[in-house]
Amino acid sequence: MSRTPRPSREQLRQQFLRRAGEAFDLMFTDDLVSFDQRERRAADLGRTLELELLQQQANSDPLADPPSEQPVLCPRCHKPARRQGDPDQPLPSRRPTLAGGQELLLGRVRFRCATCRVVFFPPG
Repeated sequence: MSRTPRPSREQLRQQFLRRAGEAFDLMFTDDLVSFDQRERRAADLGRTLELELLQQQANSDPLADPPSEQPVLCPRCHKPARRQGDPDQPLPSRRPTLAGGQELLLGRVRFRCATCRVVFFPPG
């Protein structure tokens, strides 16, 4: 099983614009009667779009899976670290929690420093 290629910036833009259009359509439905309902819906849709945009941007970061010829330095001792795992397997994932309590699912290559034995995800 090989890694899927990263979508281009234009593909990411189209995905996001499609989701923003869906959010717009959900705002302009007849089921919202009170202002409180409208406000809650707008806030929920905004958080969803925020999370998707942040996840798209973070997962498209070139440091998520740097080329194997690009040296990655240990954040502690600044010596070159070794890539962990098989390059043909999916990237290991992390689930950082945002300030608002939502979790992102980020794919990142894992590195290990032979000197300090630190395991880290770039960029540090």
